[in-house]
Amino acid sequence: MFWRRRRQAGDFREEISSHLQLEADENRSGGMAEGEARSSARKAFGNVTAAEERFYEKGRAAWLDHLLQDVRYGLRAMWKSPGFTAALVVTLALGMGANTAIFTLIDAVLLRPLPVSDPSSLYFLSNAGARDVGGSPPYPCFERFRSLAKSFAGIAAYAPNDHTIRLEGTIDQVDSASVSGNYYEVLGVAPFAGRLLNGADDALTPPAAVISYEYWQHRFGGAPEAIGKTFTLDDRIWTIVGITPPEFNGLTPGRHDDLTLPITLAGPKVLQSTSTWFFQAVGRLRAGVAPEQARAEIDPIFQAFMNEFPVAADARRDYFHHMELTPAGRGSAYLRKRFSRPLVALMTVVALVLLIGCANITNLLLARAVKREKEFAVRMAMGAGRGRLFRQVLVETGLLFGAGALAGILFARWAASALAAFFSTGLQPILLDLHGDWRITGFTAGLSLLATLIFGAAPVVRAMRADPHRAMKEGGRTTAGRGSIDLGRVLIAFQVALSMILLIAAGLFLRTLDNLYRMSAGFHAGQVALVVVHPTDPRYNDPTARVALWDRLLATVAAAPGVSSVSLSRSTPLDGGNRVIRFEVPGIGPQSQSDGQRMMLPSGAEGIRMNIVSEGYFSTFGVPVLKGRGFTAADRADPAASLVINESARRHFFVGRDPVGMTVRLGGNSEYQVIGVVEDGRQSDLRKEPVPSAFIPLRQTIDQAAFMTLGVRTPGDPQRMIADVERLARGLSSGIQIVRSGTLERQIDDSLLQERLISTLAAAFGALALLLSSVGLYGVLTFSVGRRTSEIGIRIALGALPREVAWSILRQTLGIVAIGLGVGLGASILLARLVEKLLYGVTPTDAVAQIGSAALLLAVACTASYFPARRAGGTDPVAALRSE
Repeated sequence: MFWRRRRQAGDFREEISSHLQLEADENRSGGMAEGEARSSARKAFGNVTAAEERFYEKGRAAWLDHLLQDVRYGLRAMWKSPGFTAALVVTLALGMGANTAIFTLIDAVLLRPLPVSDPSSLYFLSNAGARDVGGSPPYPCFERFRSLAKSFAGIAAYAPNDHTIRLEGTIDQVDSASVSGNYYEVLGVAPFAGRLLNGADDALTPPAAVISYEYWQHRFGGAPEAIGKTFTLDDRIWTIVGITPPEFNGLTPGRHDDLTLPITLAGPKVLQSTSTWFFQAVGRLRAGVAPEQARAEIDPIFQAFMNEFPVAADARRDYFHHMELTPAGRGSAYLRKRFSRPLVALMTVVALVLLIGCANITNLLLARAVKREKEFAVRMAMGAGRGRLFRQVLVETGLLFGAGALAGILFARWAASALAAFFSTGLQPILLDLHGDWRITGFTAGLSLLATLIFGAAPVVRAMRADPHRAMKEGGRTTAGRGSIDLGRVLIAFQVALSMILLIAAGLFLRTLDNLYRMSAGFHAGQVALVVVHPTDPRYNDPTARVALWDRLLATVAAAPGVSSVSLSRSTPLDGGNRVIRFEVPGIGPQSQSDGQRMMLPSGAEGIRMNIVSEGYFSTFGVPVLKGRGFTAADRADPAASLVINESARRHFFVGRDPVGMTVRLGGNSEYQVIGVVEDGRQSDLRKEPVPSAFIPLRQTIDQAAFMTLGVRTPGDPQRMIADVERLARGLSSGIQIVRSGTLERQIDDSLLQERLISTLAAAFGALALLLSSVGLYGVLTFSVGRRTSEIGIRIALGALPREVAWSILRQTLGIVAIGLGVGLGASILLARLVEKLLYGVTPTDAVAQIGSAALLLAVACTASYFPARRAGGTDPVAALRSE
């Protein structure tokens, strides 16, 4: 302890003093005078200070006290140079904060394990083929897995969905999950309150449900009385029996399952179907069982099941060939597949930004080290060893980087909140929990330490090379060694090269986003409002009553002021809807065998994407009718079932034939007559080619959709129209629930979330890199001109014109910038090829992005260089020589 060491040192000093006093007393008794006796005693003892230092060093605490001295000195130095400290800390905060924020996003999407017991032993059981790894086999096969597979401690079923419930007199639209009774047992999740579902709940007697902690908080205010509350769903009264822990939100990252219900809610028809793929099976391996061993056990069970219910040979090969076990410890892979490549690209971008910032910091530290040459020399002349000096400068640098890291953590928290808000907006929000944990803290600490060791090395080496003889000989002047200036120029070229890479990347991603927004998607997105409605009243389960409700809703909204056209549809452009149904043309097989056009059903039959629409759909969404006609009010009374197909379906199924007037078969039995062909439209992704699609009239559909989307085209602002449309819909019936609302343009934005994220952040980081590079260039040139004041004064005194001096400075700078531009251009071409799959309508060698980035960077470099060059040209030779 510190006070014990101080006490021991005091005891030692008292012991020395007592020894000297006794020696002096003995000398006086021998006849010496007082002064001579004390002097002789001290000479006989030796160097008192050296003895105290040896005693102190034996206490093994010298290194700690030296460290504390260095820390105190470093803190005083930071306080005395607020401008220098602020510049360095802000630069580091931006660089490290950006890296920490993106790593937090990567952790949430790609790395974070589920908050369950031993997540590494969880695996999804998925059927797979040559073209795809899908979901789990139908429920009867799942039940065989549970009864026959011995490699698993348990296998559970999980199906995410949405439900509308009536709770305490109000209607709630909730994200929910249907699960088997052993779901929570297999995952190893304990209840926060009450109990969770178990095997007995599969019988639905009585129906039991579990809610999430988050839903419990915002719907019930955290009241304990929530357990035991009832709600209505599908004409059943359900009882809330428990609450899940706060950290658990289900098996799908980015989604919160607020309500968990037994999977038997799907009904015996679905659960007994041998051709319905609707859920995922998750299993926990027994201790000591390898995944390949478990796969070898369940694959024969799957093969036997598929042999009993055969499918087409090509479908079996492509989709249902064998079983695979995929790790489930991080949940469903949907978000990882969608965002892994963009997030890796963004992590590379922010790493380059940090490198640019650290290069700036190195230049600042080098400049300060040059100014402190005399200080270092004096300390060494007074006996300070190079090791002691090394430790002091390293501690000072570490303090600066540590302060930058702390500021970066604060910046990262704000940035992470902004990123979470970016994902959570739109019609289909992605809910990410971007909280910090030990991985985030460890990443930031490791990054700070690495930056300190790498980029703090240059000033430390500079301090170690201090020459006390030269420094004393040159008096009050310090000199900028040639090496430090050359290193500063190298760092500037390095910054310019990295900035060039980032600017070109930002240009490529921005042009990609612009190309996607400008492409012809087969519809007109402007001025269309979307309102998703769901009739919850049981009386609308009758098809006739439901169609009558839709008729009233369409007529009421169409009569509202500011409405140009209105329609109802099962899905809308780019909402991701993908209802595929069997499609046959009697007497004609599929004409085109392009893989891009084929859609296979689990049964092996070829399918077509189906959409249920009302008349007015094509005019509301601006879909051109290429041949025949669209649906009209006359189709309501026509008993013949009508059908409209898109151009992709015409090319695939009717090559060389006119489909209008032909009869086709949907779902294996229902016959429809094709009355028109419309232009292809993008449905799930603007990057993907359209697929064969069929449109069925609302009143002639073969099934009823739970949710329908009201599309309203208006000449004004569609966002302002939404409130009026919602009010009119609710006014028709208390049984109409508004699920969500927005605009078609917002829906397009949602579909381009990946592209908007990467282009927005790449542009922001590119601008930051440009700013850091310009500041670094200005700082190095200013420092260089200041160190060469006497040289410049002599040149001007000998007849050099100011503009010649300024041009010489500017010329040297442009040479450094040109080298950086060349290196950055070459590196950007190589790196852009790694992210080529993220681009659209633009190549890695896009001349617009390259020329524009080079021109912008050159203009900024010239601006940053102009002021130091002008200062050099305006040097007063008399004042410059007098300063020597």
